Amino acid sequence: MKNYLLNEVKLILEDSKLREKRLAAQISSLSTYEGWHLERIRTLKSGVSYYIATISGKPGKRYLGNDRHPDVINVKRLQYAKEAADVLCKNIQLLEMLTDNYTDTDYATINSKLPVTYRTDISKGPSDTIKASFPEEAIKWKESLEQEKAKHPPYKPEQLKHPALDGTMMRSKSEVIIANIMIMAGIPFVYEVPMFIDGQMLLPDFRILSLIDLKTVIIIEHQGMVFVDDYADKFIRSLKLYLKSEWTPNNNLFFTFDNAKETLDVRQVMSVLRKHISPDL
Repeated sequence: MKNYLLNEVKLILEDSKLREKRLAAQISSLSTYEGWHLERIRTLKSGVSYYIATISGKPGKRYLGNDRHPDVINVKRLQYAKEAADVLCKNIQLLEMLTDNYTDTDYATINSKLPVTYRTDISKGPSDTIKASFPEEAIKWKESLEQEKAKHPPYKPEQLKHPALDGTMMRSKSEVIIANIMIMAGIPFVYEVPMFIDGQMLLPDFRILSLIDLKTVIIIEHQGMVFVDDYADKFIRSLKLYLKSEWTPNNNLFFTFDNAKETLDVRQVMSVLRKHISPDL
């Protein structure tokens, strides 16, 4: 999926399937309470309620006690799990329909659907097509940075596993989402151009040229694994280096973060880009 929204949908779909499995295991562990039906018989002023239960296939009613009774808790847990599983099942079906039937709107895909007479030459590749839409100043800026980047061998190239729309290989799915937002918006950027501060090399994730004045440049650094101790330490070391330079947080240096589920909230990115790069985004 090249569209960043579809990447988000895929992440939600994967998470929903994992939650569905956990709920299925929970329902199985509570199967002894299948057929139990609670009835609240009274509620004290303190808010504590007392219950009886009817059980399918068994005569009479069973007194259970208050909210803290294990049987009351487990019957409620079972009903919650079954309702949540039903909702997740319907959501998964909807998400799968979307991912199965969605068609990318990138240039190459749409071009291939046209009758042969109306197709245009894409032999130069998506990167050239995208670059051609930039203002002349942006093209020169981008080419200059790409030439600078080409002077240095890529850092740990085996980690560059995820392609963006323009073919740039990146280290994480979240970085691809950020890149694709800018590509589809026509925002010029270059990925991982080496930068040296106090003799130490940094690899800013994205150097971005503002479309407001075609002069201002900002950096977006994405911290995808900040919950991992080693990665957090690396982030702090990089931040200390940045603070020794002209790159200052929330001025021309911005950080985005994955949450604990390793997913990106694109609103972080959109807020920075709208304020500093392209107000019409």
